[in-house]
Amino acid sequence: MPENNLSFDQLNDQAKNNAVTDFGRFYVKHLRTDGLDVFAQLDHSGYIADINEYMMENTALHSDELLSSVIRQRRGNLEGLIQQMGLQFNDEGKAQPELEQWYLNEKSATAVQ
Repeated sequence: MPENNLSFDQLNDQAKNNAVTDFGRFYVKHLRTDGLDVFAQLDHSGYIADINEYMMENTALHSDELLSSVIRQRRGNLEGLIQQMGLQFNDEGKAQPELEQWYLNEKSATAVQ
């Protein structure tokens, strides 16, 4: 059974790749559908500004192309944002809770404040 509640820096390289890819896919989806307000409230280092600048310069790309491109070009920013957000993972790099559930929890928490 996979171990849970690992921080990003505790993951092996393959699990980190899985985590960054899943997070990147999640990020692109929310950028294109309902915005990134929840992310913006958690980012205190400018990672989002750098990621979004790159993504806005490449809006013509299909979502899959944008995902692979942003991972290649802004991987350090994605990793920094993942760490800053305090996401937890199992040993395969899957977020715990799943990213959509985490997002709903954060959205609810920020709405209460």
